[in-house]
Amino acid sequence: MGGRGGVALALVLAACGSTKEKDPWRAGTPPSTETVGWIDDLPVTYGDVARYVRTKEPEAFARGLEGLVIERITLGEAGPMGITVPRVLVEREARKRLAAWEQNVRAASREQTGEEIDPALWLQRVSGASVADLRAWIEHHTEVELIQDRLARYELLTSPHAQVSLILVEGEERARKLAEEARTGDFAALAKANSVHPSAAEGGRIGGALVPADIGDAVVREALFQAKPGDVLGPFVSRGAEPGTFEIYRVDAGAPARQGSYADLSREIAKELETRPLDVAEYERWRTRVLVRHGFLNADLLPQ
Repeated sequence: MGGRGGVALALVLAACGSTKEKDPWRAGTPPSTETVGWIDDLPVTYGDVARYVRTKEPEAFARGLEGLVIERITLGEAGPMGITVPRVLVEREARKRLAAWEQNVRAASREQTGEEIDPALWLQRVSGASVADLRAWIEHHTEVELIQDRLARYELLTSPHAQVSLILVEGEERARKLAEEARTGDFAALAKANSVHPSAAEGGRIGGALVPADIGDAVVREALFQAKPGDVLGPFVSRGAEPGTFEIYRVDAGAPARQGSYADLSREIAKELETRPLDVAEYERWRTRVLVRHGFLNADLLPQ
């Protein structure tokens, strides 16, 4: 019994696939009192499972709730703006994800049991759902994610935005010396050698572009969006890292806000997303902005 439970857990994780929000797999919204299984002679309900996850895996529980919030915000913002995704695009992407899920199930079953399990049969046994149910779920979430891509890219284009590199160091005197070196020297090399920020390996380059709403510190925000490409700024006291750390920025590129409704820019955005898809950093910044905008996060918690 314990062995099968381990296999089922591995395959459930495989079935979840990979989405931006890492939402757990769920089919529909059953009532909390519905029985999903038995332990000895005692029924286990959806409510029991939710309480267990909330207690034992609070981060996973929070991610699930955040996923629901983000989905509601996405559809709520996209509707009035008229943002839609062509059905053919949704179906094409959903087919890729469903195929990846099937491969994951087969691979996980071979690894765990030495035998390959038919994905449709496994899904029916562990969840009572059919492949058609899963396909519908995947298509829905695929459409939501593709709408999010359009919302995020439209917000970026219609805001001033800048691409920057960063050096994060401890100590004000050291930061001042590095800033002076960076103004005439190799910023990327200095970042690799001195920065304690995760971007150091990339020469300090911060993925994606920043918009003013991404910067919580008004002094830093004003400096970044008044600077010209090539300008080195700082050091600034870092409020998002360890106490006593300082930030030095280089503005690598920038662009003013575009004017126009989503309808005006929709073709350009769709074409750009085909050639330059939304990366994780751009998506995470958009997600943080909407959570702040709708009151689910405190703006004071924004990184500098």
